[in-house]
Amino acid sequence: MKRQSAQEIEAEAFRWVMALDRKDDPRGQRRLEAWLNGDPRRQGAFLKAQAMWAAMDEAAKSQPLFVESVRAATPVPRLDRRRLLAAGVAAGLAATLGWGLRPETYRTARGEQRTMPLDDGSAIRINTESALSVAMTRAQRRIRLRDGEAWFRVAHDKTRPFVVEAGRVAVQATGTAFAVRREADGVDVLVTEGTVDVWNLDAPGRKVSLKAGQSLFVPKALDLPNAEKVQDDAGAVSRKLAWREGHIELDGETLATAVSEFNRYNRVQLQVTDQALAQERLFGVFRVDDPDGFVQAVQVSLHASIQHPARDQIALTRPGGAPSKKNS
Repeated sequence: MKRQSAQEIEAEAFRWVMALDRKDDPRGQRRLEAWLNGDPRRQGAFLKAQAMWAAMDEAAKSQPLFVESVRAATPVPRLDRRRLLAAGVAAGLAATLGWGLRPETYRTARGEQRTMPLDDGSAIRINTESALSVAMTRAQRRIRLRDGEAWFRVAHDKTRPFVVEAGRVAVQATGTAFAVRREADGVDVLVTEGTVDVWNLDAPGRKVSLKAGQSLFVPKALDLPNAEKVQDDAGAVSRKLAWREGHIELDGETLATAVSEFNRYNRVQLQVTDQALAQERLFGVFRVDDPDGFVQAVQVSLHASIQHPARDQIALTRPGGAPSKKNS
């Protein structure tokens, strides 16, 4: 059986509290005891849910005149106290888990980069074609990276964990700086300052720690961080994050990889139509918004031929080769 995440346990604990409040059911009590004994984390989650339920109950009892005045002024369907409490508990659960009803969402277009300050003193640098949601509560600071890449400078606050989720991969820091990138085949985590913990949301007990200058790629097929795969190369981390200064730094990457990077930033799309050429390796620093300059460098260093199969396309091939319709 798959191990429950902390979020799933807290949600189930609230369902137990609401169910037991509806009726006195001895069989339900026995099922609850079995559920509590199934995971040591459940007892704490259940006590937290009971406390929040009791607080919502008292709040509802203390405001009967307000409910009646609203009902008299507006013909809406009658909601009993239990349903109002359930709605309150759901909102409380969302706040506990770090996601309010409307977390702020930010997006960047192709070629756009954006720096966004947060109200806690942290800052986010969002790269091209990226999307993320931000939920800030008194208990925690939570970011959900939906697409693309972002770099985070985190203000120190041990009482409010700063967690970035990218799919099922989570990264937590207190006061540090790191980047997370979602790719088609996995998630890349790079640390520039301090330390972070990386784990799978379904396996919070299996964390891998990274320090400044280290990186870790978590394959999508596994979603479990592997300490043996940690890369300790500050130079590589710096090169991968050169986009913050508007650059692409190449240190032996293939032409195919370089073309893929340039295509993330530009309307003009590059193609490599020769497979052998695509595997040639490149070195240098280029501006993210200058595909023409990059193409000229490739033409000189790799003796490539340039063709224009369409208005916003540049094809790189061997001299005498024919352009392909398919991007590389």
